[in-house]
Amino acid sequence: MKQQTSGKQETSTLFLLSGLGSLLDGLIDTAKEKQRLVVAGDCQGLEEIIRKEQQMLNDLDTLQERLGAEPLLVADDPESSEVQARLKGEVAEKVRRLQTINEQTQKLLAKSLEIVRFELGLFLPQDDYSKASKNPPIAFDQKA
Repeated sequence: MKQQTSGKQETSTLFLLSGLGSLLDGLIDTAKEKQRLVVAGDCQGLEEIIRKEQQMLNDLDTLQERLGAEPLLVADDPESSEVQARLKGEVAEKVRRLQTINEQTQKLLAKSLEIVRFELGLFLPQDDYSKASKNPPIAFDQKA
């Protein structure tokens, strides 16, 4: 009976790890699309992709809760153990890829904001009081 319970937990763990990998694939695709939209300056598209991404993050939270509730067993079966190790490695690699893409997107957004601030500076009037201090004060001739 114990073997059967362990087998069910192993299968469940494999299923959850596989689901986590699929969800991370979706987040990676979404992150790449978000980068493309940032470069294109498509604010409406960004709003839509962020909503989609938020739903995926909610699904990820749910999956992580389920994974945290179940102990990740090292399977008695060497083949199942290899599958678990492979899935864990794939998940770790996908997380690293997602982090890299998100860091790149943050840099793109920072550059975009810098460009917008620069352009606004070109169009908005500047109060430049530094010129006033360089000119000598106006002197009136009192002799007249």
